[in-house]
Amino acid sequence: MFVLQLVFVPLFFHQVMSSGSGRHSLWALANYISGTTPFPEFSVVLMLDDIQVGYFDSEIDRITRTGGGGEVDLGQEAVFVLRDIFSSMKKRLTLVKHRFNLTTGVHIQQRMTGCEVLEDGQPALIMFRDGSNGQDADSLLYNMTHFTYASGDSWEIQWDTMKKTYFQMLYSNIYLPFCVRTLQQFFEREKHLVTRRVRPRVRFITKQVVGGALVTCLATDFYPRHINLTLLRDGQPVDEGELSGGLVLPNGNGLYQVRKTLMVDDEELRRKHNYTCTTSHLSMDNRLEVSWRAEFSRSHRIHIISAPAGLLMAVMLLLLLLWWRRRYKGGTEAVTTETQESLSSEE
Repeated sequence: MFVLQLVFVPLFFHQVMSSGSGRHSLWALANYISGTTPFPEFSVVLMLDDIQVGYFDSEIDRITRTGGGGEVDLGQEAVFVLRDIFSSMKKRLTLVKHRFNLTTGVHIQQRMTGCEVLEDGQPALIMFRDGSNGQDADSLLYNMTHFTYASGDSWEIQWDTMKKTYFQMLYSNIYLPFCVRTLQQFFEREKHLVTRRVRPRVRFITKQVVGGALVTCLATDFYPRHINLTLLRDGQPVDEGELSGGLVLPNGNGLYQVRKTLMVDDEELRRKHNYTCTTSHLSMDNRLEVSWRAEFSRSHRIHIISAPAGLLMAVMLLLLLLWWRRRYKGGTEAVTTETQESLSSEE
């Protein structure tokens, strides 16, 4: 089985989650594959914030809309930039294979590159981060006034002063202006999606388990993904170490969900604490709170019925029902006979 190791996915979601109101980003998530696979040699997914807006690969050689909506008209410059990324990643993987003596098999070079634009007048940020065979290689960040380059732990191909100056001019004069223009084009087309505010639906879910209950605070169907979800016990925050979950996940419908679960044992249920799920989100002016009060009763005890026992119980209920129907029918016939005999005697 062939598996793509996406080293940039954690970084991508970190960038998306750190973006707040007034900040938008355009990211190209690129894969270059050396070796025989059923996948294109080079492919790129284009993301506006956290929404996929385009796709490019070396076989179709053009930018298409997500979901098969036809070609995206960004001009020939955009295709040229993606081809340049293709060439750069191909050279980079060749260096990696030579450095680590990788001669056979499938090898992967990945890159996350893009820019962020802030509406408060701060300079735009452009960056890239490379990975080889699932391991960090190097990264670059540049925002017209600040330029940093970092190499991975096992990456020994360093940049000299001349190469750093070259890339600084390249990003300043070509890549950063182009990325910002492309971001603005996509933003105008998809503004209705990336600027929407969808209010979360929040509720408690309780599940009986041996020894107590699982209490889950669930917030679902919200956008954007930035949300604060806190579980309180009698007005005090529950320690995060007691909770499981908490990761914001896609819902599959363009919206998001997050849940936090607490194991409440029988002793704690007896104390009848009051639990509150409090949520703050960009779609709401005030916090949304939902409460649940623990109750210890027979309903918190689990009775497990095996399949044979359940079948036997069903058969017994069926026999009982048939017996009752026969008895009821027999009683009705007896009453009818007595009534007929009484009428005959009167005649």
